[in-house]
Amino acid sequence: MSLTYGGILEITSNRVSEDYLHLNCCGIQENRGKLSAAYRPEGRLDYHILYIKEGRCTVTRDDKDTVINKGNIILYRPSEPQFYSFAAGENVTSYYLHFSGYGCDDILEKCGLCKPISYIWKSDSMERIFLRMTSEYMLKKPLYTEMCTGLLLQFLSCVGRSIIREQRSVNYDGNIERICNQMHKDIGKNYTVAHYAQDCSLSMSRFSHLFKEQTGVSPKQYLTRIKVSRACILLENHGYTIDEASQAVGIEDKNYFSRLIKMYTGHAPGFFRKF
Repeated sequence: MSLTYGGILEITSNRVSEDYLHLNCCGIQENRGKLSAAYRPEGRLDYHILYIKEGRCTVTRDDKDTVINKGNIILYRPSEPQFYSFAAGENVTSYYLHFSGYGCDDILEKCGLCKPISYIWKSDSMERIFLRMTSEYMLKKPLYTEMCTGLLLQFLSCVGRSIIREQRSVNYDGNIERICNQMHKDIGKNYTVAHYAQDCSLSMSRFSHLFKEQTGVSPKQYLTRIKVSRACILLENHGYTIDEASQAVGIEDKNYFSRLIKMYTGHAPGFFRKF
């Protein structure tokens, strides 16, 4: 099937895969002031997602035109008529992808992509995943099909997270994600919540509020969970003694360490030692 995007003719796959999830094609569409439109009365055989990164798009459904601004995802299901356009005189950048497979409905439902149009938070990680997926699709290196499937799942999952944030009206702060990653790196250090709040230049109360809003748990609970999880892995898979595991996750008091393991897992630390 051939489509005209901004004056460029592109050959795209339009098929139904028997796999769980299969990327048929993807790419970036840029309209630099030129009129561009898609007119598919019978739709396509696969699913089609259009993400408006910059500018706006006019979508026609049931003879009604709706202007879709940047930050929105447009979803077309198989055999659904597709009528959309980018007006002349406007610069528009959009990401498009087509996919199929028996798992499409399942993953779209899990990600909250149930509506024809969904607003999502701007996500640098989502865009990085899409660009990598596009590169894999274009270069077609060995196992690119499998790579594209994995990246497609990551992309849809990132979209799902953005939709959840929007639905919950969560005030997203990139510092919180950075701090979560830092906590994992600092797992062997006995840093307090106050240390991480200071790192973000936030008061303890504000930091704790934002942290719980975005992660669902308090900073102290998050720190404790990752320390317990790491300690159990060290005990079970790496032959650490209880003292060694306790020190490795920054907990000097062995009795306190044992109580934490018991509280979170229901078992004493010795239960996890296999050596």
